[in-house]
Amino acid sequence: MRVNTFSFEPKALRRRFIAVQAVKGGLGVVLAAMFVGLAGRPDNAESVALGLLLAPGILALLGFTPLPLARLEQAGLILFAGLIGTLALLTGGVVSPLVVWFALVPAEAALAGGRSQVVRAGFAAAIAFALVAAIEAAGLLPPSRLTMAAWEVYAVSVLAALLQAVLVAAAAQDRQRAADMAAAEGAAMYRFLADNAMDLITRHSPDGRIRFASPASYALLGKLPAELDGHAPSALVHPEDLQAMQTAFMDAAYFGRAGAAEVRLRHQNKDYVWAEIRCRPAEGVESPADIVAVTRDISERKRQELALIEARDAAEAASRAKTSFLANMSHELRTPLNAIIGFSEVMTREIFGPVGSPRYLEYSRLIHESGGHLLELINGVLDMSKIEAGKFELHEELFAFEEVASLAIRFAGQAAERGGVVLKLKVAPEAAQIFADQRAIKQVLINLVTNGVKFTPRGGEVCVSARLGAAGVEIAVSDTGMGIAKSDLDKLGQPFVQVEGSHLRSKEGTGLGLALVKSLTALHGGETILQSALGEGTTVTLRLPYAAVGKDGMRLKSAQILPFRGAA
Repeated sequence: MRVNTFSFEPKALRRRFIAVQAVKGGLGVVLAAMFVGLAGRPDNAESVALGLLLAPGILALLGFTPLPLARLEQAGLILFAGLIGTLALLTGGVVSPLVVWFALVPAEAALAGGRSQVVRAGFAAAIAFALVAAIEAAGLLPPSRLTMAAWEVYAVSVLAALLQAVLVAAAAQDRQRAADMAAAEGAAMYRFLADNAMDLITRHSPDGRIRFASPASYALLGKLPAELDGHAPSALVHPEDLQAMQTAFMDAAYFGRAGAAEVRLRHQNKDYVWAEIRCRPAEGVESPADIVAVTRDISERKRQELALIEARDAAEAASRAKTSFLANMSHELRTPLNAIIGFSEVMTREIFGPVGSPRYLEYSRLIHESGGHLLELINGVLDMSKIEAGKFELHEELFAFEEVASLAIRFAGQAAERGGVVLKLKVAPEAAQIFADQRAIKQVLINLVTNGVKFTPRGGEVCVSARLGAAGVEIAVSDTGMGIAKSDLDKLGQPFVQVEGSHLRSKEGTGLGLALVKSLTALHGGETILQSALGEGTTVTLRLPYAAVGKDGMRLKSAQILPFRGAA
């Protein structure tokens, strides 16, 4: 791709070139007008000379175009050499007083560019002088136009040349002085940045040896920059980290790309300091290149990372201990509980004959109910533990939702009958079958229905409904109970959290019911929405986007749910 250099040239240089060429062009116009006024109509040779006098004006106009400044300066020097050669032909050839001006062509080139431009200007002047000599040797030299004595013309020409040489030399010195000052300012700025940077800045040879180190070396390593001069990476880096640092330096020195490494550097006090090294190849150096590196102390960050790792390991160990404890306790608690529940059920049903006193029969029933309640709490704690540990696996299948919902209602039926609460079930035809984990959905419904019965006063009702909505299968359990204050809604759903209140203190529970509901719904990719107000009841809605089943008995994709919305 060709780059337009016009946008990268200093505007001051281009403006100076335009101004100089405009002055030369204006002077050429004045000289041309004087010549025509004194000598009359010019011949062919004189016309060429007059055209060269006016050429700088054209170059000044071209300076406003995107043409590279170097090309314009080179064209100006060639035209200058051509003008001197033409004037020399008109004023005596190789013995013309103006021949001395050929020496000024490369001198002016030194102001415009570098060595190559000076050489090209010198060649242009030599070629112009050679053409003058060749024309004179061929006897084609026109008659001299000089009207003054030769020595007078020589004196004026030499004086003008000296004046031009003085101006060129002064300009060259100014330009060199400006360049030196700019270089000194740049070096001072880089030194200032290096001396005051908090990060260590180093320059390395391709093999990694230090050639320069900034004063930040004392703060980082406890060593002065001079003490690091010539050190190889192996003298500073922990042996286990040497390979990482060498790989980063190899990328920078031999492959021309940036490298990075986190290593431990040896401090003056024999300790190691964690540091991050970022390096790149030095600009303007061919491969293998020197390496410029910036090193930053990351000890604090490493300490924080180590603390996080230790905290994570401790949390994992605690989680494993909790899981092991719950597994052991579940076995130890369930074994006697099963016996208590089984024997109390045998006594309650009087399978082996009458118990005797009716009070004994009542006590057996209470033992059976308490054992069942305790087993339910233990199962809830274990299920919550499995969910938190990510070990609860879903076994999704196609099943009849209405049958599972009926089982959940029958499970809470005895408590509802004792509390005078009516249980209802409303299932839309398109939600009669769903695709989900049957055991999880049953547990969710049992938790919600028993909660609804628990907090609904006599004469109220709890209703389980299901339909197919735009967001998938929507299962709602609503009650006409005491409701929940708005300030307490956000607390619910957290494990072992229960809402405080005088009207709730008599209600048993661990606070795991709604937490299990939310967790099991989330495992299905759904969401739980809780709506409630004091004195108005509570509605818990479960949205299961992947549980919908079509009329053909096949599981629906989420995009296929929408058509059922109008049919529902």
